[in-house]
Amino acid sequence: MRVALRIRLLLVAVVLLLATVPVAFGVYINETSPAPTTARLAGRCTRYCEAHTCPHATRANSSAYFQLRPLYDATVRGLMGGGRRWYATVNIAFYLVLVPLLLLGLTYGALRNAVLIRQLKAQRHA
Repeated sequence: MRVALRIRLLLVAVVLLLATVPVAFGVYINETSPAPTTARLAGRCTRYCEAHTCPHATRANSSAYFQLRPLYDATVRGLMGGGRRWYATVNIAFYLVLVPLLLLGLTYGALRNAVLIRQLKAQRHA
């Protein structure tokens, strides 16, 4: 059973609209947040916390930080597989190209499968 072109185009439009939500959220966060700094500030986390373990995080106020820190370190080591020179390129390629394309493809596939299931159910009841 095939999905009609009209339905496919509608699904692509829905997927693209869904993809704009995280982009809009990122723009909002970047526009409303204070300017980034590498200086250590007592009141909030900065890029200093990213480069040096965060002095603000304690097991009482941020247990997730301590649980996810090994994953973060492993991710950085994986992205640095090609050396420091390629870190930024690999980071952008992975997080801004590969992962979003994978998520868009999976979302489209899930929506297409939902349409096919609905069509099969309607065909069975007809």
